[in-house]
Amino acid sequence: MKILFLMDSPEYLRFYDSAVEEIVARGHTVAIAVSNQREKKPVGLEGLRAYADRVSMLGVVPQREGVWSEVARSIRATMDFVRFLHPTLAAATALRARVKRKVLPRVYHWIDAIPRLDAVTVRRLHRILMAGERAIPVCPRIVQLLREQAPDVLLVSPLVTAASEQVDWIRAARACGIRTAVCIASWDNLTNKGLMRVEPDLVLVWNETQRREAEEYHYIPPQKIAVTGAQLFDRWFERTMTCDREAFSRRVGLPDSGPFVLFTGSSSFISESGAEVAFVRRWVQALRASGDPALQAVRVLVRPHPYNVHRWADDPVADLPGVSVFPRRGYNPIDPENRNDFFDSLYHCAAVVGINTSAMIEAAILGRPVCTLLAEEFSGTQEGTIHFHYLRPERGGFLRIAATVEEHVRQLGECLRDPETTRAEDARFVASFIRPHGTDRPATPVFADAVLRLGHAPAPVPERPPATRHLTRPLLLAAALPALVDGWASDRAAWARARKRAGSLGRRARKRVVRAGARWRRYFDQAW
Repeated sequence: MKILFLMDSPEYLRFYDSAVEEIVARGHTVAIAVSNQREKKPVGLEGLRAYADRVSMLGVVPQREGVWSEVARSIRATMDFVRFLHPTLAAATALRARVKRKVLPRVYHWIDAIPRLDAVTVRRLHRILMAGERAIPVCPRIVQLLREQAPDVLLVSPLVTAASEQVDWIRAARACGIRTAVCIASWDNLTNKGLMRVEPDLVLVWNETQRREAEEYHYIPPQKIAVTGAQLFDRWFERTMTCDREAFSRRVGLPDSGPFVLFTGSSSFISESGAEVAFVRRWVQALRASGDPALQAVRVLVRPHPYNVHRWADDPVADLPGVSVFPRRGYNPIDPENRNDFFDSLYHCAAVVGINTSAMIEAAILGRPVCTLLAEEFSGTQEGTIHFHYLRPERGGFLRIAATVEEHVRQLGECLRDPETTRAEDARFVASFIRPHGTDRPATPVFADAVLRLGHAPAPVPERPPATRHLTRPLLLAAALPALVDGWASDRAAWARARKRAGSLGRRARKRVVRAGARWRRYFDQAW
């Protein structure tokens, strides 16, 4: 069986490397392609070379171009914004603002004046926009590549990025009669990103919470959803430390091998690195001024997010005793050495503190207490996101959340004195959110089973374009025209291409008129 796995960018391999290895180990073929190559990310195409002996690498795949590409982007961006008018998501103002800023055409910014809509209205608007999406022609270049590769299954992840071009691949695969599955990469993907916009044959989710999200917010039928567990965390159940506490302390720059609290950084969307640095400084100073001897003496290790390291590079906490930052440069999170360092950081720490990051989940798997302090500057990306609330103990989570510095100091002090205080909550969360099929059952084989079952299922009948496309397409072009014109006007390169295209069409039209005139003159000359 051949699997074609299309990931948004190379760094997504960190979510699926174990699943790819499992599928290959079972004797199947995997080809990996990526939609984008982001220069600012520390993982590029070279990061995939370690797997070159097991899988084939297709590199960056072709994208749709031309007017229909712009029309598709406008429709998808509008769908993504409309979903944040849903009554459950309307309070996520930071997420809504991000979609507006990144992809929503300026001529449609007036939609932001609508505070919220009821769930039924949002669903109806999405259905209308989805019907328009289906009328857009399938991209011939993508169809050609799919026919050349001839996969039994096309896997796509995450599909829900803003105005995602990966929709074109699901639609092209359906036109070719190829089975399709969408893999949900992380715990927040179904609530803080865009809409799926297209219905694949299968959606692979972690747990029952994500199943409900896929049904409620993305309109996926329940029979097309498979709960597999979180395969990317399987390694955390199997590993052990790679160096002892003393060696680790020397490596990361801690002054001694005494107890330390680990601060885990978040992505730039959650906490811009400058704001994160300011927060950590205030936090450490509060610990030192707390009056609690344990907190006054505890060491602090700051581990920045691999893609949000900029302001940490110059060690902005060097003047704070007992505080170290490691690493201070962007790093490849799938590199074995970096993975070992991250694991050892969690393994040796006494407790973890963060703003809103998946590292909190990894800490829970290892049974470490995790605390956070609500901060006004991060209100939109802490309590303003749905996935953050899944970590609350009252929602089945494990996170100690404090509204004030005093409350946080008390909670963290209790965790240092009694690390077992959150152990039961950690175990409950892991059993429901990470390994819903049993804490002793790895998720990677379950993920592979679901993919291979899909590959053995009857192939879908190739999907034909809707019969109403000839009526719908002119309407789509008319509706998208203001956005197209606005985009061209603000993009000099696009405007130059449009003028060049118009000039080319004009020259062709003139040539046709001249040729037609010549034919008519010859006709009349012969007739007379």
